[in-house]
Amino acid sequence: DDFHLLMPLYVCRRFRGIAQPKEGQGLKWVRPRQMRDYPMPPADAPLIQFLIDLL
Repeated sequence: DDFHLLMPLYVCRRFRGIAQPKEGQGLKWVRPRQMRDYPMPPADAPLIQFLIDLL
């Protein structure tokens, strides 16, 4: 069986207010290069360098 999953990636450059997790997960602001220090699913690993370059 083939499986296809689309998970959009959003970049927010301006934010006003206080970010609040809505589903019980943790939330933390980090610098782009610190993203490698946090566990991520293997499929998300290629996005780290993309985000570092973008931000």
